[in-house]
Amino acid sequence: MKVSGLKIRILWYGLITLLFIIGFTQTCAALTYSGGGEWKNSTEINIKDNSRQDLTNYQIPVVLNNSNFDFSKAQNAGQDIRFTSGDRQLQHWVEEWDVQSGRAKIWVRVPYIASGEATRITMHYGNPLATDISSGASTFQFFDDFSGNNLAFGNWEQFTTGGGQISVVSGTLRLIVPDYHPADISRIKSSDDFPINSMFVVKRKKVTTGTDSRGPVIVQGFVDSRNEDRSNMLISTELERETKVNWILKNSTADVSRTTADLTDLNVAEDTWYTTGVAWYLEDELGKVAFFKDGARDNKMDLTTTERTNNLNLINVKAYLLARTYPDVSDNTGYAAFDYAYVRKFVSGEPTVTVGRVTGAAAQESTNDTPEPAKINVTVPGGVINAVRIFDTTTYDASSLEELNASGFNLIMVRTNEENIWSLERFVKNAHENGIQVYAMITRDAGNSTSMMDTAQQVADYNNKSLARFDGMNIALNPCSEDPNEACEDNLALLESLRASSGGLPIAVDVPVSYDRSALQEVSDEVEFFILLTYNEQGEHLNNTATIIDSISAKMGEVRGAGENALIGIAVDEDYMTDTQVQDLIEGLQDYYSQDTAFMGTAIVVYEDYREYSQVTPSTDENRAIPAFTVLIAISMLLGAVYILKKKNK
Repeated sequence: MKVSGLKIRILWYGLITLLFIIGFTQTCAALTYSGGGEWKNSTEINIKDNSRQDLTNYQIPVVLNNSNFDFSKAQNAGQDIRFTSGDRQLQHWVEEWDVQSGRAKIWVRVPYIASGEATRITMHYGNPLATDISSGASTFQFFDDFSGNNLAFGNWEQFTTGGGQISVVSGTLRLIVPDYHPADISRIKSSDDFPINSMFVVKRKKVTTGTDSRGPVIVQGFVDSRNEDRSNMLISTELERETKVNWILKNSTADVSRTTADLTDLNVAEDTWYTTGVAWYLEDELGKVAFFKDGARDNKMDLTTTERTNNLNLINVKAYLLARTYPDVSDNTGYAAFDYAYVRKFVSGEPTVTVGRVTGAAAQESTNDTPEPAKINVTVPGGVINAVRIFDTTTYDASSLEELNASGFNLIMVRTNEENIWSLERFVKNAHENGIQVYAMITRDAGNSTSMMDTAQQVADYNNKSLARFDGMNIALNPCSEDPNEACEDNLALLESLRASSGGLPIAVDVPVSYDRSALQEVSDEVEFFILLTYNEQGEHLNNTATIIDSISAKMGEVRGAGENALIGIAVDEDYMTDTQVQDLIEGLQDYYSQDTAFMGTAIVVYEDYREYSQVTPSTDENRAIPAFTVLIAISMLLGAVYILKKKNK
């Protein structure tokens, strides 16, 4: 019996349609935390540069409303929102999502916007199973949402005088000035430094709890990273409804300072949330400052500062917040409250962002057609290690490893378990061919000490049989936080067992932030070197040279006392290969410890990868694998059907 050509054509059309669907859904399948679902909708976001300069890792706002977006097609808080550029997922943070009013504002970190050109990214939504990945820490240069009950570890330096107090309550920072005294001050400044072309934004409100309706004075802006009294650019808001607003500018180098007259009126009622932003930027070789309220620029506050008139040094600065009393000693008991704070990049003539396809626009969604930012190039002294942790090797080919080596990395710690160990052989071989050593990183997310031991034994067995041996092993110590004695004893027992079953491999041990430094010497005989972490799973990490040095000084002392060596573990953003601040941080630590025989180097980790894999569950990988497997079955069935029909038709 012959089968009609029509039926064969129908099957072929079905196959082509399926392949088209696969092409569409593969982008969605690559998006993280899908929950096993798929993204049904996407919208183009068009970006046009107006600054006449190339922008890298620039944060752009995507503003949604009922006229450009159907909120009913996304989750009720935007948990399923994702952004891509080409085949790369972008970091984002949802600042506002209000279905009732039909408004949302999302910040997206765009890798590259060419000078004067149009760029296009894609927003994906419509997956009811997806979980929220909004992350201010990954999107901005600096971010704090004041979660927990204390200021985040390593984010801020704090200072109070008189009756000043600082507290964190239910996700809100309070700078309190409760007494009527002219010296009452509560202030914080960031541990991190920021260059010119930065903007410091906070969501804030003023609360008066005393008899003086003026409430406290609030000061916000940037101060000299070396000494806040030397140079600053600050906005001061005073009086009831914050009707007096002026700049406080100072530069001790040029011996100039200026407090401007009252320039504008915020007109904000007490106990009302709103956002303010202080921008410091370079335009036509002049330093300039600008002020924003609720995202809108107040042109009355624009001010130019030059070498001749109120010079502000083009130096690194720290973000700064302060609440204080009035000098007339009135009883103005109250506090300034802050919901979140972030620092982002800012240039004059910010990009124009439009939602939806622009007919006839020349926007291109291709990061390959634009020049890549220059890669970092760390000079590594002899005997010093510059390591990087890799949790997923699927995107690393020989050229990627060559780039790592060219940028100064000479050791990789790769996540290893019993399931993936043999799939890493080619990766290890390529790394060795590029002059990079590889340590098997056995993480605690794999389970308890028994499962870690099993993996270590598999590594030893692999090394006996493989073409590309691991050069060492890396494990994490139990933080010893719940039951110090029992946990630390477990660490020692684990290390002794690992030493016995590792096949003589060197062992590097991660030391958590909370680990008792006095316990280091107890395990030092079982390890080749320590890695002193400056980050944890709770969202706390340090990325300032001076702060890192201060935080680990006691542990480094214990390492020296035991005659051992240590790497310093630091967390970075995913774009670390083109981030000059990462290079400065690594080289700054190398310079500081250049005469310290205990210092072996640094080990960086992409912080979002670290947090993701420290919380990974088996179902996550299974859920991601199912759609692709189903698609392969469907293709096979269609191809088989076409073949059978052709056979019958002959």
